[in-house]
Amino acid sequence: MNALQLLADWNPKAAYQISAPELQSRKVKSGSSVWHNPRLEFGILPDPECAADEVLLEVSAVGICGSDMHMYEAGADGYILYPGLTRFPNILGHEFSGRILEIGKDVRGLAVGDLVAVEEVNWCGTCDACRRGLVNHCTQMEELGFTTPGAMAQYIAVKAKYCWKLEEIAERLGDERQAMLLGAMVEPTGVSYHAMFNRLSTWKPGVYAAVFGGGPIGLAAVALAAAAGASQIIALDVSESRLEIARKLGATTTLNPKGLDLNATLLELTHGHGVDFVIEAAGAPMQTLSPLTSSLAVGATIAHIGRSEKPTSLSLEHYQVRGVQLAGSLGHAGHGTFPNVIRLMASGKLDMRPMVSAQMALRDAKAAFKRLESRVDAKIILLPNSEPTESV
Repeated sequence: MNALQLLADWNPKAAYQISAPELQSRKVKSGSSVWHNPRLEFGILPDPECAADEVLLEVSAVGICGSDMHMYEAGADGYILYPGLTRFPNILGHEFSGRILEIGKDVRGLAVGDLVAVEEVNWCGTCDACRRGLVNHCTQMEELGFTTPGAMAQYIAVKAKYCWKLEEIAERLGDERQAMLLGAMVEPTGVSYHAMFNRLSTWKPGVYAAVFGGGPIGLAAVALAAAAGASQIIALDVSESRLEIARKLGATTTLNPKGLDLNATLLELTHGHGVDFVIEAAGAPMQTLSPLTSSLAVGATIAHIGRSEKPTSLSLEHYQVRGVQLAGSLGHAGHGTFPNVIRLMASGKLDMRPMVSAQMALRDAKAAFKRLESRVDAKIILLPNSEPTESV
């Protein structure tokens, strides 16, 4: 099959203490401390085989995520930018949809021909975290496209328990290709859904919401905030093209935060009350969260999604006096997230297709990554088994 792999050199930084399990498995907790000289390679790899508890998928659509870019891009020291769990070489791609070609002998509830979206978080179900329902923090976790083969390939084998049917979306749209396009955006939308509605149960219709970051996760947060009844949605990003998409997805105000007095601006927009709900999806908390003080409403919630290894100073006195809650959020699994996102998409209340700026053939994946370096596009979708069309 055709596939896109990312290769990198094993070169742990002197300050990073490699554990025995990391050394044995080559699965490391901090990729940016170990993997050097990342590079993409497109070519032929063996077709995957389907185990008893797995399904074999023909990949229909796969998105390029900001995390994919952070594994592809290197800092000045030559190490990948992504700070999380990684193992290379590996096929990239974790935001995807596909059609089932084969089912393992132990699989129930799925059939050949079904259209599905797939969770990226491969939780074990047996560790203490999973048994407590905290599957996004599984201590034995594998991550599809990070530590196990991903979906930037013609085919992928995945455990059936991570698959969710897309039949409701396909029935509503009456167009399988469009259904698969939406299906590829269930995962990134689920990341924002989990942060906004699962981590802390504070969301209420009518809130004033601020979303930092106009990448796919931030744009998904904008669309979800609109669907969930926010009275104001203030989107902030340095890219005008991404802010334009935010407006299409429901942002009531869009701002370039460079040079802004954030507190004064947010207070003015919220009639002096402050922001009730903040989503940090920019991965730049020193520029987004650190400045926020008087613009945080009493009882405000901050959901931190963007990844950043850098220490961040916060005004805890403001948090304490105003009763501000800060929740770090990771993943999208459990809590009914995937089926709820699919239902919202099927209802027509959540259409993420305006976020797609281009569809490209898998053979053009390296060019797509290069194009995304400018951060003008919001989402590029790769089509491993079909040719792109202009229609989005």
